[in-house]
Amino acid sequence: MRRLYRINRHVVLLLCLICLSSCKTSDDASAAAKQLAATATDLANYYATLSQVTTATITLGGLQNTLLPHGDVLPFSDANRALSNTTLAEIQKRSDLAKTLEDVSTAFSNLIGSTAPTDVSNAASKLGSELTTLKALPSPSGSPISIPSAIDDAGKLIVSLIQQHEERKAAPGLDATANALKELFAKEQEAGAYDSLYHTYLTKAASLAKYSIEKNWVDETSVLGPALQPFGLTGKLNSKSDAAPLQAAAEAEIDETTQTLDAAHQKASAAMLQAITDMGTRMHQLATEDRMPSRGAPVTLTTVENWINTVSTSLPASTTTAPAAGASSTTAPSAKKSKK
Repeated sequence: MRRLYRINRHVVLLLCLICLSSCKTSDDASAAAKQLAATATDLANYYATLSQVTTATITLGGLQNTLLPHGDVLPFSDANRALSNTTLAEIQKRSDLAKTLEDVSTAFSNLIGSTAPTDVSNAASKLGSELTTLKALPSPSGSPISIPSAIDDAGKLIVSLIQQHEERKAAPGLDATANALKELFAKEQEAGAYDSLYHTYLTKAASLAKYSIEKNWVDETSVLGPALQPFGLTGKLNSKSDAAPLQAAAEAEIDETTQTLDAAHQKASAAMLQAITDMGTRMHQLATEDRMPSRGAPVTLTTVENWINTVSTSLPASTTTAPAAGASSTTAPSAKKSKK
């Protein structure tokens, strides 16, 4: 009887250890999926914002052709417009892909401990299709930026898991996808694709703003705001001669703001890459070691969200409220996520 008691006690202890291990793995998998979903959300919003920037650039190109003498600036040609529209379509596809990754990650998180893999299957099937059909992004230098082979490989792995009804083993697929997106983002960022999109928009906007100042189409007294607003005062011009120093100050402010915004995007782009890299490392650890101790979304996402919010408030309303046909309804997140 005593021996039987010892055996039963050992069995109970073993079962407890197995249960604790299983619960820990489940907790880690759920945490990783939620973190990946948060990262994918910001990646989708980052690309969506670049889509809005590209739409604004196309609008500015048409305005540039109407207002500026072609002897002073190169016209926004039909070829430029076609290239911008192609870029817009491909950037939006990347935003849609990231949104689908968010859906897969959320469904996988909900699947942990449940018995209904349908949501994961549907979302993952869409993700696999989008990965394998992604096309090269036009490069500022003219040669398209090739898609890393890891993107296609990740898509095929996702499709294979779904065909084999292995929805519960989605971690390797998410691992492959996160690291493939990291490779894609790093390659396109290094080629200057993202920086070029935003810089082109800022350059055209600055050029038209300065032209508007030269034509006296704007109220230059706005540059006096920091000095007048604390006292409730409003600027006033008595003659064109009074406007000259204010025009110079306004143009200097445009140059300074352009540099600041350019630098902010470069910082946000680097922060987005770091967040994807962090998630790639975490997903790989989960897929290969069945553990992932990190908690909280990557801390650099805050920098990305700040840039998205800044740009969204400065773009023309038509680019932020009326996406191009087929565009995702992704918007900048309003609620802050916990990051560590």
